[in-house]
Amino acid sequence: INVSVFQLLRPDFTSWLFELITEMQVNPENICLEITESVFASDYERINYIIVKLRDYGLHIAIDDFGTGYSSLAREKELKVDCLKIDKYFVDKLLDTDPNKAITNDIISMAHKLGHSVTAEGIEHEGQLQYLKEHGCDRIQGNLISKPLDEEEAFEFLTSVISDLG
Repeated sequence: INVSVFQLLRPDFTSWLFELITEMQVNPENICLEITESVFASDYERINYIIVKLRDYGLHIAIDDFGTGYSSLAREKELKVDCLKIDKYFVDKLLDTDPNKAITNDIISMAHKLGHSVTAEGIEHEGQLQYLKEHGCDRIQGNLISKPLDEEEAFEFLTSVISDLG
């Protein structure tokens, strides 16, 4: 779930979200909140306090679009997030850059050293997938796996994937 810094900083955000999760009977461990990299330019200590509160509730927190905006390695190390999502920009660069010169693997390595999992966005080609697998990327998103789906299509897609595995 994408959450803006403005939403995150609303005084009633966490209580509203926790009530909604309870009302909808969703396991918080099945939810990942994605916060854009602009979090680095905001009230850092307050945001970190909120992130800890959300994680204590069981939610996963990811920094979305990592690497293209306000990134600060010093701040990133201190943020209590679970995951960094590599921006599509770096994934697209894998198509026209010598793989030995791409920095995507460095981002993956750095994130792992900081204790985060890594998700790469915008995977559209098999070559991108292979590169990310070879360099230990934890998860991927993109049209190579599936185009965006509505609720019914998503249910059908997941059902077919599960039956293929079983």
